[in-house]
Amino acid sequence: MNNNSLCAQQPKQARSLFGFRAFTNDKIISLTVLLNALVLFLDSFPNLHSQHGDSFHYLGLFLSILFVIEITSKLIIEGVKGYFSKLVNCFDFIVASLILYYFLFSFSHNLTASDVVLLRLIRTVKLIQTFKFVPHQKRVYEGLVRATKATGAVLLMLFSLLFIYSMIGTIFFGSILPEHFGDPLKAMYSVFSIFMIEGWNTIPDAAVENGLEYSSWIKAYFILVLVSGGVIGMSLANAIFIDEMVMDNNDELEKKVDQLIQQQEKLLNEIVKLKANN
Repeated sequence: MNNNSLCAQQPKQARSLFGFRAFTNDKIISLTVLLNALVLFLDSFPNLHSQHGDSFHYLGLFLSILFVIEITSKLIIEGVKGYFSKLVNCFDFIVASLILYYFLFSFSHNLTASDVVLLRLIRTVKLIQTFKFVPHQKRVYEGLVRATKATGAVLLMLFSLLFIYSMIGTIFFGSILPEHFGDPLKAMYSVFSIFMIEGWNTIPDAAVENGLEYSSWIKAYFILVLVSGGVIGMSLANAIFIDEMVMDNNDELEKKVDQLIQQQEKLLNEIVKLKANN
């Protein structure tokens, strides 16, 4: 095969792939995902669903077919191995397959209420796909992973405090406040609410009213929970998390400072050489 035939085949191949690349355009994909979210949002209103439920259903099916075309186009362009080598593509494939399955299943069988809820949930998850269009998404993901690792020890400490305070609350306040400390899970939710400083005074006030003879101990317990878990623990976790997230914001500035230092060292060396020559 000569060079002319090879050159003739390459434009044909490029033209054939161009049609598939149109379905993988970032702007078109993001617009489709946002439109899918809008349809799902409108369909969740009972009045609109009763009047336009069928229209929303067919529009959702059309958008799901576009998702399938998008995946098919990527499979043709990148190949099966190249496509599934990316975790985000595997996620898109699973979500789109489940959405299409439920839509096709609805034509042959009547979907139950739980099926409809699951279908809406899966379609909502599709909105996560728009995250990959966020500017500097790689830096955001790297910062998130770095921040999660850095706050691991603090989160473990907070969970330990949550468990200890919850068991103490269950033992001492289970009979006084069964709606808040009736079992360890309820106690964990109540203690976590105090950690978040969300209406923290309502539970202590109710505990004091039902156990006036132990009011001093009750106040001391809740003050300890609030200060150690809410003020110190959560503040420390937030500070570390934010610090790790923005750590790489000064990378360019640090590079410029290093370059200035290197240039300064070169100038000093040249000055030393000139003085030595003189």
